[in-house]
Amino acid sequence: MPNRRRLLPATAGVLTMLTAGVLVLDLARPGMADPVREGVATVAGPVQALLSSWDDSPLTELTQERNELAAEVTRLQEDVRRHEQLESLDRSSTWGDHTLLPARVVGFSPATSPVGGRTVTIDVGADAGVRVDQTVTDAHGLVGRVLRVAPTSADVLLVGDAGVVVGVRFGAQDALGSVEAIPAPGLPRRGHGELTLTALGDTPIHVGDEVTTLGSPDDRPYAARIPLGTVTALDPDRGQLAATAVVTAHVDTDLLDLVAVVFVDGAAP
Repeated sequence: MPNRRRLLPATAGVLTMLTAGVLVLDLARPGMADPVREGVATVAGPVQALLSSWDDSPLTELTQERNELAAEVTRLQEDVRRHEQLESLDRSSTWGDHTLLPARVVGFSPATSPVGGRTVTIDVGADAGVRVDQTVTDAHGLVGRVLRVAPTSADVLLVGDAGVVVGVRFGAQDALGSVEAIPAPGLPRRGHGELTLTALGDTPIHVGDEVTTLGSPDDRPYAARIPLGTVTALDPDRGQLAATAVVTAHVDTDLLDLVAVVFVDGAAP
């Protein structure tokens, strides 16, 4: 094969030179080139057939194998990533006796959507046992609650939507409060991923306080003790009725991928 590869370019060059010579002779003395043209055609015919039959099949096969290997590596990397995410989800469920149903985020709807609410769509639904008002988490903490259910998908209303208020506990004393996206009038604006904690009583709020869900009757829409965020700043006292602070959510809802629907009391979905 190497000799053949070296021979073919040289042969092609010779044929090109002969053809050019015939053309020059034909222009100078019409008719005199006919015998030469016939000779060139006699020699060129088999060589042209050889050239047309020769291709880069070894290179093509190697390229195809490379592409197949690259696709397999990508698939294996995705399997490893999903396994790691599932392990993280499993470790994060230590806050209660619950079963987690993994799901992928496959779509989203901004708050300006006609259906209302900032939501994401996940790839499990009623066929998998999902019901309205179930809690949704990821490996870091609270994501939101199930808002609508279809046979094979569901819409999740995210924490941080303007209409969402979550009862919480915060700090070492597990004081009661609530978390929502919109601060009271007069308070500083919130940045990306920042929520507003409002204390229910007189317990002081401290930077670094961990905030978890209070829980709802039958753990719907929010199961208890799910990590929600950390207090990162205190609001100035501007006459608000209760102390408030900035909470940075553990979950970045702009980067959601693998999440889980919570089934309470260990009930299998």
